[in-house]
Amino acid sequence: MNTHLAEVPGGTLYYQTRGTGPALILSCGGPGNADTLAPLAESLQDTYTVITYDRRGYSRSHLDDPAEKAGIARHSDDLRRLITHLGTGPAAVFGTSFGALIALDLAATAPADIGTLVVHEPPLGQILASTERQPFDLNLDTEPDPAAALNAIAASVGVKRGLNADGPAMRPGGGGAGARPGDVELFIRRDVPAIGDYHLDLDRLDAMAGRIIVTASEEGQGFYPYQCAQRLAAHLGTRLVELPGNHAGMIQQPAEFAGRLRSLLRQPPASCS
Repeated sequence: MNTHLAEVPGGTLYYQTRGTGPALILSCGGPGNADTLAPLAESLQDTYTVITYDRRGYSRSHLDDPAEKAGIARHSDDLRRLITHLGTGPAAVFGTSFGALIALDLAATAPADIGTLVVHEPPLGQILASTERQPFDLNLDTEPDPAAALNAIAASVGVKRGLNADGPAMRPGGGGAGARPGDVELFIRRDVPAIGDYHLDLDRLDAMAGRIIVTASEEGQGFYPYQCAQRLAAHLGTRLVELPGNHAGMIQQPAEFAGRLRSLLRQPPASCS
C-alpha cells in the first residue's frame, strides 16, 4: 500500500493505492476514510490499482478553512480532480451510501471521467414519494452528541454500531465504533444536511447509459437505502443487483463482497426488460 496527497481547491486529499491494473476508486459512506474499505481494496488489488481516500476535512485530508460548507458537488469535484491527478484516464468507480451520491453527481457532471460506475444504496430521497423519504434534518440542539446521532442513522438503515457491531466495522476509520470522533462530527454536522439538501439531475445520467450498475444489500430489503437503489435502477432501466450483507456489507464481508463486485465490473449492466 502506498500513500499520496493530491491538491484540491482549499486543501489536499490523502489517498492510498494498492495493486496493479486499471484504476478502481472506492468512495465510502458515513464518516469513513481511506482505511474504511481497505480490506475490500486488498481483496481487489490482484485485478485493479485500487484507490481509497479521505474526503475533504476527514482524517488526513487537510482543509484551509475547517468551517467550509462542502456540498455534494464539491465532493464530486474532488473525486474528479483525484481522477485527473491519477493521470490514468477514465476510472472505474464504486460508491456506497454517501459515497454513491458523490459518484452519481460525478457521473452527471463529468461522465467522461468514469468507465464503469457501481453505486450501492445511494440515499437519493428525491426518487421516492414524499411519504417514503427519510428525513436528514437532525436537530443537534436536542441530540448534541454526533456519535449518538450516527448510531440512530445506522440503526435506521439496518446497521448495528457499538458493542454489537460486527468486528470489521469496529476498526479505527471503519465508520463503526472505531471511527475518528472528528470525522463523525464532520459527517453529522456538515455532510448529513448536504445529503438531505441534494438534488440530482437524473436526465444528465443519460450520458452514462449502459455504464451504471445499481446494487443493494441482500439483507437490506425494507430499508430506505434499498428502496432508493430499487427506484434508481428502475429509472435507469437496469436490473437491481443484490450484494452480500447489509448496508455495510462491503466492510463486514469484504472478501465475499469483492468477489461479487469484481464480477460486476467485468460485465455490462443488465437491462430490466
